[in-house]
Amino acid sequence: MNYHSDEPDFPTLFVESLDSPAFTGFLKSVNESHKPLLSITLPIAGIDPLAALELNHQYEEKFYWNHPRDTISISAAGKVIELKATGKNRFADITLQTEQIKSEIDAYTAYKHVMAGPLFLGGYSFNDHNIGKVWKKFGGARFILPEWMLVEIGGLHLLTLIIEKNNRGADEIYQEVISRITDFLNLAAELRHSEKQKQFRTNILCTLQEPEDRMAWISKVQKARKLIQSGEFEKIVLARSLSLESKCTLLNTVLAHYLRESYPDCYNFLIQRDSESSFIGATPERLASFRDGKFNTEGLAGSIPRGRSAMEDASLALTLLKSKKDREEHHYVVKAISDGLLKFSKRVDHPYQPSVKKLQNVQHLFTPIEASIKKGVQIHELIQELHPTPAVGGFPKEKAVPHIHEIEQIDRGWYAAPVGWFNLSGFGEFAVAIRSALLHKNRAELFAGCGIVADSDPEKEWDETLLKFAPILDALNHLHEEYV
Repeated sequence: MNYHSDEPDFPTLFVESLDSPAFTGFLKSVNESHKPLLSITLPIAGIDPLAALELNHQYEEKFYWNHPRDTISISAAGKVIELKATGKNRFADITLQTEQIKSEIDAYTAYKHVMAGPLFLGGYSFNDHNIGKVWKKFGGARFILPEWMLVEIGGLHLLTLIIEKNNRGADEIYQEVISRITDFLNLAAELRHSEKQKQFRTNILCTLQEPEDRMAWISKVQKARKLIQSGEFEKIVLARSLSLESKCTLLNTVLAHYLRESYPDCYNFLIQRDSESSFIGATPERLASFRDGKFNTEGLAGSIPRGRSAMEDASLALTLLKSKKDREEHHYVVKAISDGLLKFSKRVDHPYQPSVKKLQNVQHLFTPIEASIKKGVQIHELIQELHPTPAVGGFPKEKAVPHIHEIEQIDRGWYAAPVGWFNLSGFGEFAVAIRSALLHKNRAELFAGCGIVADSDPEKEWDETLLKFAPILDALNHLHEEYV
């Protein structure tokens, strides 16, 4: 999705925005409107959205979204409106609730841009319901309209404030806008004078892999292969979890900073549910980008490590491209996505052959997919159709997915599920929440999965999970090394 625009002259645009007839006229119209909420978007001086989250430590609910290569960052905090749903109709329920919210918000933006205005931030669980003690806080589907959102797109910074009218007049609301904007302008000054965070020893303790853990995994893969060989389905994705703990509370924004710096080709996300629990990750897999009737997604399945030299790296990439097992696994993903989009689309396009997507520690088979979506189709309809893709579920979906929990015996929660944002115009972007971890107090539960087909090697699949744990493990090790 292309978010870029020419960078405005901030001081001029900011002053003009507050004094413009359009803004003063909007505020005067507040008295005549019966809508309970106001959304006000103004350009603001440059500040790192993640730093803004760290400095606004008083909020329990926080959200961060970043893709360095696309030069987009979003941070948000607080909760004004909560959309939530559970069960089989949760996607339709979120769409319905969104339509209802449209009639409750008066919106003003001083700078026209696709990212201006209110955004809803959150995601879905992998299954229709969440039952785990910590995961239950996140729900089957949950999106927040926050108190504030800070968006950085290239050199442009936009601050959106959500204000509850509470029977107040234009003058009172104007004063609140000035006060809240001043708070953000002061953040830059606070950054210049802030000290390094207090250092401490985290002592990350890994729940060590026992021989029986490996054997249990091998047994699960073998069970899946037998089901495939008997014709139950053609592919299934199995995941496992790894628990770690520290003597101190884990700093999720420090972990998020490490992930965005280390994985610039990934969607880096942080969803903090409360002061104790958050979900964090650096996922290479886009599920959905939707704007102006154009829908972009991708097939990402089939993995191999990076090489230690250019020759080894190229050789491994070639091995991946020639791998019958990986090509078969990747084919199921692309076919399922393309077939699923046909009912909503005028046209679905993708390359005939996959390419290789290279990340810091792993290479994947990759196929970009683009579709022209029929008028009236909502983004949550498309997400429901795609989730879970064969890259995280199986193929055929309706036959493979019901077997996942019975074999895995873990609570996936929001792992491998859609996380992201959308606005009231139907635009949005979602990623598949892999390479992720659930943080709760001083504990981290990491997740990693593998696609199992008829000729999968259980030992190699075990090694692949170790490779996929690496991003979060590296981030935790960085936290340990830097803050001692």
